[in-house]
Amino acid sequence: MKLIIAVVQNEDADAVVDALLENDFRATRLASTGGFLRRGNTTIMIGVQDEQVDHVLDLIRQEARSRSQTQDSGAVQTAAATVFVLDLEEYQRL
Repeated sequence: MKLIIAVVQNEDADAVVDALLENDFRATRLASTGGFLRRGNTTIMIGVQDEQVDHVLDLIRQEARSRSQTQDSGAVQTAAATVFVLDLEEYQRL
């Protein structure tokens, strides 16, 4: 099993979660802030079987968008998402 942790921009969070739910993946959303621009983000946690990882990553790629943000130093391109895939020893829904 794997735990996928995806940090996406708030503007994309609903679309990413909707796509996951439409494909029968359960997800937990957490509000988060951070990164270079200190903007609001949403952290999404998804527990999946090993063979489902690529499908989930494809869904995130389809729904998350890279954006250009203007700062004092000029325009900065933000990542569409930052994703971590971790081994998961156990997963329970209680």
